[in-house]
Amino acid sequence: MSYRLKRHQLAHCIALTLGIGTLATPIGFAAPAVTSDKLIVTSSTGQSRLSPSEQQEKGKLEKVAGGTNLVVIEKETRLATLQDALDYQPGLVIQNFFGGIDQPRLNIRGSGVQSAPLARGVLLLQDGLPATDADGSFHISTLEMRDARMVSVRRGANSLNPQSNSLGGELDVLSYTGRNEQGRLRYEYGSHGREGLQTAFGGASDDGVFDGRVNFTYDHFDGYRKHSASQRKTLRSNFGYVTNNFENRTWLSWTDLRFDVAGPVSEEVLNNNPTDVYPMVWLRDPHRNVEQFRVANRSDWQVDNQAIGAGVWHIRTHDNFTTPAYYRFSRSHSEGLQFTYNIETEPVTYRTALAWDQMTLQTELMQNRKGTPADKTKIGKYDGRAENLYGSVGVDLHITPTVTVNLDVKGTHARRDVEKRQSHLSLDQSWTFWTPKAGVIWRPTESQRYFANISASEEPATFWEIINSSNGKLTKLSPQKAITYEIGGEGDVTDGLKWNLALYRSQIKDEYITTYDSAGTVVGVFNYAAKTRHQGLEAGLTGRVGAGPGDINYRVSWTYNDFRFMGGEYNGNYIAGIPRNIVAAEVLYEIGDWSFGPNIHWAPTDMAVDHQNNLDIQKRKHYAVLGLKGSYKPTEQWSVYLSMDNLTDERYATTSVANQTVTAKDSTLFPGMGFNVNGGVTYNF
Repeated sequence: MSYRLKRHQLAHCIALTLGIGTLATPIGFAAPAVTSDKLIVTSSTGQSRLSPSEQQEKGKLEKVAGGTNLVVIEKETRLATLQDALDYQPGLVIQNFFGGIDQPRLNIRGSGVQSAPLARGVLLLQDGLPATDADGSFHISTLEMRDARMVSVRRGANSLNPQSNSLGGELDVLSYTGRNEQGRLRYEYGSHGREGLQTAFGGASDDGVFDGRVNFTYDHFDGYRKHSASQRKTLRSNFGYVTNNFENRTWLSWTDLRFDVAGPVSEEVLNNNPTDVYPMVWLRDPHRNVEQFRVANRSDWQVDNQAIGAGVWHIRTHDNFTTPAYYRFSRSHSEGLQFTYNIETEPVTYRTALAWDQMTLQTELMQNRKGTPADKTKIGKYDGRAENLYGSVGVDLHITPTVTVNLDVKGTHARRDVEKRQSHLSLDQSWTFWTPKAGVIWRPTESQRYFANISASEEPATFWEIINSSNGKLTKLSPQKAITYEIGGEGDVTDGLKWNLALYRSQIKDEYITTYDSAGTVVGVFNYAAKTRHQGLEAGLTGRVGAGPGDINYRVSWTYNDFRFMGGEYNGNYIAGIPRNIVAAEVLYEIGDWSFGPNIHWAPTDMAVDHQNNLDIQKRKHYAVLGLKGSYKPTEQWSVYLSMDNLTDERYATTSVANQTVTAKDSTLFPGMGFNVNGGVTYNF
């Protein structure tokens, strides 16, 4: 299977997206700058909760008694993937998993490292509403970073959304609107057949009441490895209605993603020929086709010191996934709604929320035995239903002008029901649980903030874990439960030097452990019989120093993970598949319209690929990957960039599966990309 972009296809894409831009003219859209004196805001303070400014979002995160990240996407020159957007952020581990355009594994505090082939452990949000299905799973490649102004992250159990119950926290992608960007054209080209196109058009009506934006992207990648071609198309829109104290927004998005799967390899293959794949890959052609449509709507009322919010969304997904062992054809529908109410007073801030979501799943499993009569032997057809009901209350107690105490409690009722068609096999499970949290924030100065918290999280299993794809059995799984303790802070050392630090420890019961066969295919999932412990340190430093006619900008992040089994079969061992240390750093020299400098991604310690920690048999070796990038921005409209990655052509693994044990020939490692060059040009209207 190949997804090579033909030149006439690219021409058609450009023509299509240019045509979309004409839609703004008939309805009287104009640039927000032209009518800025007529724009009506959602409150007397000029703030919008549905399309917050950078300062507004920063202020919201400063009220969270835990580790957070605010990534301003528009400040990044290179922006092809999720890793480009979230690079150099402490606590966020982005690992290239399948090797396509943008199919990474997102890991926050060990939350998603055991999940495959669908991710879980983090609540993905798009403009404050879930982009995650109701069972807790998500397709991370449906996120489009070029349509995002900012990414707001609340790590751990410090989440703000009523739907969040995961150990990893939540990641909110905040989109452009027609009010803050009229549009852009962007083209990117790089090694191994990498091509990317973006067109976006937007504006606001003359009276400032209506705004709209439409964004289209097309990506193609031949792949660094054999059998790793990929292609992605996205279409997104954002329409707003704004009056004096009311704002309503509607988002529509469509994603069509196709990619070939090269699969993991052994340590020997990685060292000798990392682009190679096994003959079984060519024979059985593992690949994935995903099509997803999402529609969401939010309303926000602000009256004096009160804020009322309501949201509703629907997600429809077709997912056809072929592995070397099985075919899995799935159709799912998720929908949900939420209601929030906040009131701020001088001594106390009150908040409450109610939310509900559900998901229906139809999936068919067949054996992949291409080349034999047993090919497409039926494993089973399954119907699944997930449903969740949430209710939460919380207060912020302003003890003194510098000290605030956060108290929250949330109740959740969750169901996971699965039935195998034309059989008596079924599994119905339900749970009711409470997840309280308490935190304190101390702000001795305007530029310094310190925090501490204790929080609980409880996460039910997804359908991908309940339905065993290898044999069709239904697996009864208890929710994994965690108590997390955290301390940290952030602040300014000088005007040009900023720091942030968080230390945490999570004690986990019934952690989900995924098992794989020798070829790297998922075999099953089980609750670990004893407790596990996730603890670590997340640190970041950014600064700016004058250097002659220009300035030196630098940023560095360090994420330290100490994840271990605390009893049971693997007592004292490290949980496999998780790098212990990850350091990312960048130095840029800025002079006039130019910016250039080196970067490094460094994993200084070897990593186990099995829970028995047999590093003498096979391991994921330490590595250091060097890069160089530069950009030129002669005007506010035009910008270009050029980047070179893996300058030394290092042979390394970006991630690995997590086997219970390992042999030297087992396939556990996913090779990172060799030396590659990428460049792009952007024109902003």
